[in-house]
Amino acid sequence: MTIRSVILGACAGLLTVGVAAAADLPMTKGEAVEYVKVCSAFGPGFFYIPGSDTCLQISGQIRADYWYQSVPDPAANKRNINQTQFRTNARIRFDARTQTDYGLLRSFFELQAESNAGTAPPFGTGVHDTFTVRQAYLQFGGLTAGFAWSPYAFYDPKYQAEFFAPYFGEQGRRDLISYTAQFDKAFATLSIEDNRDHRAGTTFGNSGTLNGVAINTEGGSQVPDIVGVIGYDDNKTGWGRVQVMGALHQNRSALAAYGSDWGYSVGAAGNINFPVLSGAYIAAEGSYSEGAVKYLGVGGSQPSGSSLLSFGGADVYASTVAPFDLDRAKGWAIQAEAGLKFTDQLQAVLFGGYLDYDAPNIATSATADFHYYVIGGQVNYTVVKGFIAGAEVWYQNKDPNGGGTTVTANPRDTADSVGAGVRLRRTF
Repeated sequence: MTIRSVILGACAGLLTVGVAAAADLPMTKGEAVEYVKVCSAFGPGFFYIPGSDTCLQISGQIRADYWYQSVPDPAANKRNINQTQFRTNARIRFDARTQTDYGLLRSFFELQAESNAGTAPPFGTGVHDTFTVRQAYLQFGGLTAGFAWSPYAFYDPKYQAEFFAPYFGEQGRRDLISYTAQFDKAFATLSIEDNRDHRAGTTFGNSGTLNGVAINTEGGSQVPDIVGVIGYDDNKTGWGRVQVMGALHQNRSALAAYGSDWGYSVGAAGNINFPVLSGAYIAAEGSYSEGAVKYLGVGGSQPSGSSLLSFGGADVYASTVAPFDLDRAKGWAIQAEAGLKFTDQLQAVLFGGYLDYDAPNIATSATADFHYYVIGGQVNYTVVKGFIAGAEVWYQNKDPNGGGTTVTANPRDTADSVGAGVRLRRTF
């Protein structure tokens, strides 16, 4: 027997012993990996949160805006007004949904970050960045509670193609609790909303004092706004949607001598789809208000480029002499747009709006009344899926009524402006 044979035999023996010992060791299995699964119950983009039956969708967008707007001829300090402006806006949304035995349980959360050089007229100096909650609400069946679009609003959350041009109608989100009853395609909604969210201004319009207290001091919220909507929605399969809406709004003075005054707003809105033209539609919203002019868009936050082009105004005006009372401002507004899809990549939109604001006779400024209209259009081109380039042009005109002393050289002059801009938008 050679040394080589001895070594080979020893190695074989050791391997045999090792295999036998390994067979006696306890066997363990790797833990199962739970992969993210697609949730198809609520449309594309949803996935199951691991370990739960809740579906989550994460989406968002980033917008880069660049625009120019001319300055009205009668504007004071014209050289201090920004005519070119840049703005960057980013949004991210979280939409979590769970189907329960009692209906859909949903929570929606949208954050917005924005960087700009100040769009508030007339100066807009100093770069400022903001980080805000744009929406945050929960839904359970027909119940909606949180910070969400008022059901009164139709044009703004569902259409509102405007990039930069001002527009009229109920705008923004409100703190509310509402319930919607669904009857096939018909629906009815009752909403209780924070009164402070619907105030057109911080004062009652007139200046003066009573017993050393400013008469235009607004009192604390006592009664929330009451909003009701009824309508018919056939957008998913048919011609469109129509709704009528109404709202009650309390105006309450901080001074007991003035008491309170109830304002209201009523309106109608809807859209029509044209199936013979792919992607073609018309949408409109109109309202009439007394003492609740925020529902017309008065006091809105759209950039206007100059204080002469802003359309602020109070809900009510306080008389400066006895008998002390609150007189309601009146107004009406209509906003509409029409869209046409030429190809899968190219779409055009035309829009326009008109606002008439009428302050009561006790208003200290005879130029408190005004008419306002806006017309414009835009084109949008989808470069690749999720990336859209758009361009917009518009003209806006504010016509004050009566005389009085204002910042203009001639208070009867019409203030008008033209603007143009581009928007680059990435959605995901």
